[in-house]
Amino acid sequence: MTPFYHLLLLLHITAGSIALIFGTINIMAKKGGQRHRKMGRIFVTSMLISAGVALVMAQLKPNPFLFIVGVFTIYLVGTANRYIKAESETPHLLDWMYSLGMLVFGSLFLIWGVVSLLKNDPMGYVMLVFGSIGLFSVYRDLQNYRGEIKHTNYRLIIHIGRMVGGYTATVTAVLVVNAHHLPFALPEFIYWLTPTLILTPLSIFWIKKRKK
Repeated sequence: MTPFYHLLLLLHITAGSIALIFGTINIMAKKGGQRHRKMGRIFVTSMLISAGVALVMAQLKPNPFLFIVGVFTIYLVGTANRYIKAESETPHLLDWMYSLGMLVFGSLFLIWGVVSLLKNDPMGYVMLVFGSIGLFSVYRDLQNYRGEIKHTNYRLIIHIGRMVGGYTATVTAVLVVNAHHLPFALPEFIYWLTPTLILTPLSIFWIKKRKK
């Protein structure tokens, strides 16, 4: 491990830890208000730094799954932030970059998942789940860009769903990296999917409250 890679790893872990702490606080705390927004800004900034560094690390020391988490984190947190902050209904170049990037990688993840399952690799299920989530999110983006979403709270609803998704990506990364420290061993794909299975219902619950 080179000193440069070690420095990147330290930055990745530090930013990821900050994001995990503030994300957990924000999920448990009352939503809305100045405190929520301040902690949210710290969460978003830390997540984007951690994910951006992860993409560089995954190239220096090939790690496809670290790359996947980085891609999803940047897309989910980046678009969640855009949906709540955008002052215009017209998508900006950054919005298109997020969506087109996820369209490309989501499609690749689906192909990767099918190929993996044909080789009897259960990690293919992970690729199919992540790819499906990514492409469905892009579909929602395109609906928004075309003005097809009429719900008055749709920006807030998508913001909530994707922020929880970004937090889920962080928890997933921590669980996968530290799985070998657990007193029991499970198939790797279970560690990848468990946070999604647990946190998705929570996201749906909050979204339903905003739809009333």
